[in-house]
Amino acid sequence: MRGLVFGLLCLAAPACHPSPPAATRVAFDGAQTHDPAALRAHGERLAHVLGCTSCHGDRLEGAQFDPKMKQYGPIYASNLSVLVPHYTDAQIEAIVRRGTHPRRGSVWVMPSHIFQHLSDADLKALIAYLRFVQPTGKPTPPPQFSAQDRKDIAAGEYKPEARQVRETASRLPPDLGDGLALGRYITQVTCAECHGSTLEGAKDGPPDLVVAGSYSRAEFERLITQGVPTGNRALKPMMSGVAKFRYSHLTRHERDTLYDYLKARAVRPQ
Repeated sequence: MRGLVFGLLCLAAPACHPSPPAATRVAFDGAQTHDPAALRAHGERLAHVLGCTSCHGDRLEGAQFDPKMKQYGPIYASNLSVLVPHYTDAQIEAIVRRGTHPRRGSVWVMPSHIFQHLSDADLKALIAYLRFVQPTGKPTPPPQFSAQDRKDIAAGEYKPEARQVRETASRLPPDLGDGLALGRYITQVTCAECHGSTLEGAKDGPPDLVVAGSYSRAEFERLITQGVPTGNRALKPMMSGVAKFRYSHLTRHERDTLYDYLKARAVRPQ
């Protein structure tokens, strides 16, 4: 759960700057525009698809992450509306793609380990939108690590994001060819957050996305936009919310290519 907070959460430690990944050749629909207003609009859509607004709020004003989980933190999704103006584009890229902060070491909790795969075009649009957002509210407090947090950190169960970026850089879903490159890219920067870098799921957690192979295109459409699986069975609230508030912002073409990729992955020879 904590790994879903898109927050600028840092420890006072020396900054680490691993080499950025090679820029991907693909991007979400609309990324290649040269019109400033269209670029910001694309970035705003990505803020929904990537989950920025899910944790930071519709105006990116920040909020405490699940205050009912009192064994952790308190930890806040940062108020990006007031923080972003203080950073250069390069510093924002380091935070988003590499999980590093220019002064305070590694960020924590933000999923930089999947955002390291964001294309240059998509990152440019996201930054353009972040810079366009009007400042709202006050800066959120820095993270306070509870005794349980520190125990989990010591056990290696709760890791600084810069470390996760390095550990997962080469763990990727299979490359199934140029025709399915966009679908693969979408899984890398969205689905992988819960289902793992290779989409193989986790024990007692989100399943291997091979399950998508059992869905028809119409069933997948309902799942990805409404959070309703086949047979109207109960779906975990996390996936239901992700579908309604994030994946519903994908274009029809993006949903088509995502389905095509997941279907091809499910039926490929093992």
